[in-house]
Amino acid sequence: IKTRSKELRSNLCGQGSDRSSMATGANGNLVRYDDTWHIMDDANKAQAGSEVSLCRIDTRSSEYAPEGQPGAGPKAWWSKSWIPFNYRVVEVPSGDLLNPECDALVFGHLEPGSPERSEAMASPQRRLVVIDEKVHELYGDRVRSYFTARGVAHELL
Repeated sequence: IKTRSKELRSNLCGQGSDRSSMATGANGNLVRYDDTWHIMDDANKAQAGSEVSLCRIDTRSSEYAPEGQPGAGPKAWWSKSWIPFNYRVVEVPSGDLLNPECDALVFGHLEPGSPERSEAMASPQRRLVVIDEKVHELYGDRVRSYFTARGVAHELL
């Protein structure tokens, strides 16, 4: 099993990851074989010639999933890289992202129930939103309305 240098491991974490294995709720380190990054819970079982990254992906149900659909609805992913660069991705049900009742665009990057999320929810929020012309044409008014309804200071570029 090949292991990349520290710099390459951190740069490659998550790039080209196999979304189909993420959708199943897989957890584990990223392993590259057949020109694709896969999530493996036990990288020691990787096939010969595989490239093992120290980066890992952990998946679970999104807190934005409709009630009664645990595991079947939208997911949330934590990508943990070898260098301190962690991020969280969440899905929300179709059509809910710009619904002011959904807080995903304001707090979705923070773990539900975490002290960081509680602190953020108790503090005024502000956002710089960068979207291209076509997205602005299609959704600009809804994006602006969303942040206004949530009381978030914002600027759209």
